[in-house]
Amino acid sequence: MPQPIVYIEIAATDVVRAATFYKRVFDWVFPDPDARGYSTFSSGDNGIGGGIYRAEEFRPGGGMVPYIYVTDIEASCREITDAGGEVVMPKTEIPGTGWYGHFRDPEGNLVGLFTPRG
Repeated sequence: MPQPIVYIEIAATDVVRAATFYKRVFDWVFPDPDARGYSTFSSGDNGIGGGIYRAEEFRPGGGMVPYIYVTDIEASCREITDAGGEVVMPKTEIPGTGWYGHFRDPEGNLVGLFTPRG
């Protein structure tokens, strides 16, 4: 069974400006448009959610991080390495929420992994 993308992160040098843009253009919901430089969003009942994080500078090709739901981050990291990818952040806890990790695919794209708690 394919494993879906469950969360994305978008880099922004101005979180409020970015949140305003995505709300205006796509009607995404932002509960707090600038909570300590990070704002979560919902893209509707049928869409995935995510967050906008404050970046010191914009880096082309590094602004959006899709997160893929997996049941075992460590096993996925082994598969990623075996397939020619590179693990850049091993399994890390998000207190009260679950775990995440980051990898670069063979083309250099940064992608996240996510496993919820429970």
